[in-house]
Amino acid sequence: MTAKNVAAIYSLSPQQQGMLFDTLQLPATGVHIEQKIYVLRGELDVPALERAWQHLVERHTILRTGFVWKNQDEPLQCVLREVNLEIIKRDWRALSQTEQNERLQNFLDEDRRRGFELTKPPLMRLTLFQMGDQEYQLVWSHHHIILDDHWRRIHRFQYSAQLSSSA
Repeated sequence: MTAKNVAAIYSLSPQQQGMLFDTLQLPATGVHIEQKIYVLRGELDVPALERAWQHLVERHTILRTGFVWKNQDEPLQCVLREVNLEIIKRDWRALSQTEQNERLQNFLDEDRRRGFELTKPPLMRLTLFQMGDQEYQLVWSHHHIILDDHWRRIHRFQYSAQLSSSA
């Protein structure tokens, strides 16, 4: 996080302070890590998917937010001007459905325990698994410190609209 790339700095809400404390006290436990799996069927335009998610990051400051607490009087959230979001891609078409299910569960467990380095946005990850010729599972992992249920409902609507316009 460089000073040139910082667009704004804010205090944390009491809820965010509690989540930061929990995360620092319980590393590698998956505390406050949330995951959503989207099942996608049909021909997938992966570049359009990447553009749609990057557009959401560019549009919403919270998706470009990281946290600092060391050498600070109080913890702060820093909104960056630019953050790149990469979609990690895995091709599991050669695996049986049983192997896919086992590997996906292992991935979810490991991904949750991996957590996030809170000083380095984005505090979310996307992993796209190709399960069949026209079947995908997109895993969206994020730290709850940046997103609540209200935001996720707005996101689903905007993401769908952006994906449609990117096609």
